[in-house]
Amino acid sequence: MFATVNVSQSAFFEMIMSTFEAYAVKHDGKKIVAIETYAQLWGKTNKTQPFKCSIEHFSVDSSAKQERGSVTPHRLSLEIKKDIAQAFGEGYAHIGSFHTHPWLDSELNSFGATPKSKGAAIIRKNKLFNFSGGDHLCEIGRPTLAVGDKRYSVALVMTIYAAEKADDIRDGVIDLTLVEFSLGNVKLWLKAQVYEHKVTKTLTEEDKKALNTYKLKEVKGFDKDASTMPIPIDTHLECDANFYLEKFGRLDISSRKAEYENSESADKRWFVC
Repeated sequence: MFATVNVSQSAFFEMIMSTFEAYAVKHDGKKIVAIETYAQLWGKTNKTQPFKCSIEHFSVDSSAKQERGSVTPHRLSLEIKKDIAQAFGEGYAHIGSFHTHPWLDSELNSFGATPKSKGAAIIRKNKLFNFSGGDHLCEIGRPTLAVGDKRYSVALVMTIYAAEKADDIRDGVIDLTLVEFSLGNVKLWLKAQVYEHKVTKTLTEEDKKALNTYKLKEVKGFDKDASTMPIPIDTHLECDANFYLEKFGRLDISSRKAEYENSESADKRWFVC
C-alpha cells in the first residue's frame, strides 16, 4: 500500500522557479551562487487510509538561512503562515516542506567524477537526489498531518545541476518516488517521501529497518530515545514533468557566479551528440 503525493502543475511551476533562482541568482549579501532554498507545501489530504495528499500551493520561506549545503527555516515564519492558511479554510492545509540540493561540477569531483563519467551520471550513481540523513533528522517530532489515528509528514526535495550539454535521454519516471527532467542544459530531479510518525517503543523490526533508509542513525544529533520516530513509508509521486524538447536557454555556473543566455538569444540547442 502506497502513500500518494500529487503535485499540481501550479505548485510544480513555483518549485522550479524558486529552485532556479536560488541556484543561478546571487542573493543579497552572498558571495556565492548555487544555494539551497526552503518552502512550505499546502493543499489537501484524504480523510481515510491509504494516505493521499494533493499539493496545491507553495510558499518560499524568504526568511530561511540559505547556504551552499544547508538551509535553515525560521520557526516564526511557519507559525504565521499556518494561521494565514487557516483563514483560507479547506484546501490550504499544511502538507509539509520542500528544499533543494544544488550541485556544481567542482563538488561532484569528490564522488569520483571522470571525463567519461561526470555530472548527471555521478548524481545518479551516488543517488545524490535522495534525502540526506540530516533531512530525515529534521522530521523527528514534526508531523504535519493526521489521517484517522495516524500522523504523517511529507517532504519533497528538488536536485538541480547545470550540465555541459543538454541531454534528456534519461528524463522521465525513475521510480515511484522520483522523476528526472530537463530544461535546456539544466538537469532536475524531484523526489517525494512520506513519513509516518510512530511511538518509538512500538516500532517493529521492519520499522527499524525503514528508519535507516536515509542512514538517520549515523547522523550527529540523532536521539534514539525520542518519543516518536518518522518512519519512511512507500511513496508514490504523481507529477507531470514532461518537458521533452522544450525551448530553453543555456546556464553556465561556477561557485561564485552564473551566466544565462535565454532561449530567444541562444543560437542553437545544447544536446549531447
